[in-house]
Amino acid sequence: MIRDDQSYAGLWTALVTPFHEDGQIDWGAFERLLARQAEAGVSGVTICGTSGESPTLTVQEKISLIRKAKVLVGEQLLIMAGTGGSSTEQTVELSRLAIDAGADVLLVVTPPYNKPNPSGLRAHFQALARETAAPICLYHVPARTGQRLSVEAITEICHEPSITMVKEASGDLAFFADCQLQADAMILSGDDPTFLASLAVGGQGCISVVSNLYPREMVRLQQLFVAGATAQALAIHEALFPLLQVLACETNPCPVKQALAHWGLCKNSFRLPLGPVSERNAELIAATLAATKTRLEVLESSHLP
Repeated sequence: MIRDDQSYAGLWTALVTPFHEDGQIDWGAFERLLARQAEAGVSGVTICGTSGESPTLTVQEKISLIRKAKVLVGEQLLIMAGTGGSSTEQTVELSRLAIDAGADVLLVVTPPYNKPNPSGLRAHFQALARETAAPICLYHVPARTGQRLSVEAITEICHEPSITMVKEASGDLAFFADCQLQADAMILSGDDPTFLASLAVGGQGCISVVSNLYPREMVRLQQLFVAGATAQALAIHEALFPLLQVLACETNPCPVKQALAHWGLCKNSFRLPLGPVSERNAELIAATLAATKTRLEVLESSHLP
């Protein structure tokens, strides 16, 4: 089931947070990364999510990132802010601050570590919906939280009118399809390798990691599929697929930052406890980027619509 409002459908980029070597936010790189996304025509960007290393950011840094993104690209792109946490009170507080800073949508992960029971989880999202005034995207990512929800639990949470979206990142296409059928919300893929397949079972878009690197191609993939040009959409998927696999060689966002740094778009800098990928994986990423560039150039030369 899908609600009528399609304004949040499409390709979103789970934007990385660039840092200087000393760990401070690299605002120049952040501006350049946002500009690339706007030029590519993505629907929106997710700020302070998993790819943005949100656990290592202070509240003030999160608000500054959201506010900066709103000023720079807010007239072109929607801004989704990661505000979820293990405390309902703190999640509500951060969500209010994010809305005041310009967030259009809240990305709220199921609380990690404390793994709430069903009644507590429902109450968590009900409290957030009651206390805030922005659409909410439920973020289901069992590999990160250690909590895999049932389709019934997701469906029940989505009964709240303001919970209009689900970022379903389990990578289980059958589960994704069941959520799409049962939940009264827009279901977006949070798993790049199954993005194309998710469109075939009713998915409405993706919150993507690889679009940090190839936003235009990921936007085009969905456009082609929706237009019925499934063979061409598949060709883009196949050209990108080795890169999608390599970007999972270590914990996200370490590989994608390595790739961005290889292109000179940001520094390969992190805040502990994250760190650079191994030398072997860095070489693998560089080789895969080169091969991906060649495959996409061949596609372009074949006059892909």
